[in-house]
Amino acid sequence: MIQQCIDRAVVAEQERGRFRRSLHDTLPRLHHSIQLPQRDAPLHITCFVIRYIQVIPQWMQRLEQLCKAGGLDFLPVRDLVAHSFKEIPERQPHEHGLGSILDEAYLAHRVMEEINDALQTVCGTPLLPMDPMIANLIVRELLGEKLACQLDDLTDILLQRFEPVELDPTHLVALILHKQHFDDAPGEWPDFANQLQIELRTPNLYPQQLDRSH
Repeated sequence: MIQQCIDRAVVAEQERGRFRRSLHDTLPRLHHSIQLPQRDAPLHITCFVIRYIQVIPQWMQRLEQLCKAGGLDFLPVRDLVAHSFKEIPERQPHEHGLGSILDEAYLAHRVMEEINDALQTVCGTPLLPMDPMIANLIVRELLGEKLACQLDDLTDILLQRFEPVELDPTHLVALILHKQHFDDAPGEWPDFANQLQIELRTPNLYPQQLDRSH
C-alpha cells in the first residue's frame, strides 16, 4: 500500500510537475548552509525527494525483518507509518503528489534512523547501512520547523513504545545473523544528497575568529 501511494505521487509529479514549480518559492527560504547546484536547483531537489521517498518500502521491510528476528515488536511502528500514507488520497484527493507525501516520508525516515541508532547500542553495529542525517535535515527545511518538530515528537512517542532495552542471548544472536545475511546482499543505500550535488556546508572558522574565541 505504501508503495502504491509513492508510485502515485511520483507519477503525479511527472505529469504535472507541481512540486518542482513550488520550489521556486521555497528554495530562497532554505537555510544558507544547504548548498545546491547552480543550474536547475528545483530539478535536483525534486530528484532528491523522489529518491528519498522511493527507498522507504524496502528499508522498512528490512528493518521489520530484523526486529522480528530479534523478538522486537515492530508492528506499532509499521502500522502508524502505513496509516499516515493511507490517509493521503482521502485527505488531498486533488493534491496528491510529492508535496503531500513528504511529511509522511520524513516521519518514516526519522523513525528508521532512531530505531537503527537504538539497536546499534544493543548490537554494537548499525542494523541498516543507512546515514540519512543530511537528507533528513534537508527535508526538515522543506517541511518547515513547526511541522518537522511535530513529526519529531511523534517519532519520540513511537520509540517509547518500541524500547529495545535488552535482548536475550538467543534473540541477539538471531538478530546479528539476520544482519549478516543482509550484509551479503546489501541492496541500495544511496547518499541521496551527495549523488545530486546537494551539500550541507558547515561554518568555517577563520583565524581571527579563533583568536577572539580565546
